[in-house]
Amino acid sequence: MPEESVASPTAAAPFPTPSGLARLALELVVVTAIFAAAGAWPTPDTNEAHYLARARHSWDPSWAAGDFFLESAEAHGLFYRLLGPLAAAMPFDRAAWIGRLAGWASLAAGFTFVASAVLPTAPMRIIAAALFSLAARHTPAAGEWVIGGCEAKVFSWAMVLAGVGWFARGRPANAWAWMGGATAFHPLVGGWSMLALIPAAVMGLGAWRPPGPAAAATIAAGLMLAAVGVVPALGLSADADAAERAKATATYVVERLPHHLLVRTFAEGLTARHVLAVLLWWLLLPLAGRSPAARRIAAFTTAAVGISLAGCVVSLLEGIAPTTALGLLRFYWFRLADGVVPLGLALAAANALPSQVFGQVYSRRLAWGAVAGLLMVDLAFESRHWPLPGRAGLVPRADSKVQPEAWREICVWVRDHSPADACFLTPRGASSFHWYTGRKEVVCWKNVPQDARSILEWRQRIVDCFSVDGTIKALASSTADLGAERLRAAAKKYGADHIIVPVNKVVPFPLPGEPLHVAGGYAVHRLESSAEAADVALP
Repeated sequence: MPEESVASPTAAAPFPTPSGLARLALELVVVTAIFAAAGAWPTPDTNEAHYLARARHSWDPSWAAGDFFLESAEAHGLFYRLLGPLAAAMPFDRAAWIGRLAGWASLAAGFTFVASAVLPTAPMRIIAAALFSLAARHTPAAGEWVIGGCEAKVFSWAMVLAGVGWFARGRPANAWAWMGGATAFHPLVGGWSMLALIPAAVMGLGAWRPPGPAAAATIAAGLMLAAVGVVPALGLSADADAAERAKATATYVVERLPHHLLVRTFAEGLTARHVLAVLLWWLLLPLAGRSPAARRIAAFTTAAVGISLAGCVVSLLEGIAPTTALGLLRFYWFRLADGVVPLGLALAAANALPSQVFGQVYSRRLAWGAVAGLLMVDLAFESRHWPLPGRAGLVPRADSKVQPEAWREICVWVRDHSPADACFLTPRGASSFHWYTGRKEVVCWKNVPQDARSILEWRQRIVDCFSVDGTIKALASSTADLGAERLRAAAKKYGADHIIVPVNKVVPFPLPGEPLHVAGGYAVHRLESSAEAADVALP
């Protein structure tokens, strides 16, 4: 694309006319709808159950008071403070949809801003948004998602996109400030973007010039914003000693989240698609224009890929210096490239479509029509999970490991009939107990804390409640499956007075006595008080 086709970042932009504002608003609505098409799953989505539960508890500590996970140290305090009033004021599903729409609209604004630096027309930017949605869903190697539900990193990614847009326009100080805001929402998403901006600026801006007073103030503002997220994150494990931190890190990286952190555990197909996306982006660069903005976006994408490659190098140290390697790998080295490579690929592809080189092989209309047709096919596939009125049988992703209808029914009964201070042992696959009930639970596999001592306690609770052999590799589906003595011991140790157990029509109830309530494949039982329970050794 010719360099003069994009306005100079230093030129004063004319105030948009009413018709220009209307076209911009329409474009934002369309891009928001594209992102909503990808993220519109039934509630609760993958991380919403714990993000909104923590937000409500942060705003109202009396809600589910005493819950182990909800009262562990916070890692995303800004999100919880901002969304807490919303989560406390209305049902979670309604709060989630409001938060989702705000997140998707923020992503649309950030994407449109960065895309407008290199794509001169709204149709090109809309095609790029659809390509970005497609690539963001299918090319990450480490399982990162940008277009998600109501959670902190969606808003963080929106600010990263805005920062890349400022960097593309030759305003690195502004980019730094926006990425500082992203770090305030999510220390890892925003923090890696700030680090990537440094080498990207060296590659994309040429000779270094000292910042003026205004730029220096903007950079300082970015650092202060980043501190809102980084300082609490750094203090999460301040009360733990070195041995505790090392054990907690091993639990976090190797046992709980290797699919995000250990490259040797990544699915082969995911890694292959990510590598192919990087290669395709690199091949499209010569067709995508030589404007300064395009070069800067390419520089930022290169820096993100470089961070992933550095993470691969760190992974090689695991066999030599495991404590050091795991301590570094817990910072999600592959997360930034998982989100930025789809961005670079989408912008480069949309920019290459009208190029003369592309036009020598296919007519431009045919090329645009083929791309639009393929994206419509993708949209049709996405529509299968939209929770439209009257559509039954859709399963929230947070409930993918339980019997969803029976689980919701049993949780509604618990909410309506159990004491507000009741504490439950729940099935291992459950992750939405707080969402539906507002009651305490002993432990949840999905809800892993962030500070070292709580991670170690989380691991011990998992072992006590589910482990067959004292590790967290061989786990039962319910504490009741481990026998009456183990169940009584776990209930006594953690103050549980109720349990939800999976049952079926063939196998008798695993506990003596009549259940309080049965719904589908689940039953609620009242447990004997801790004072009545015998002392039994736990693993």
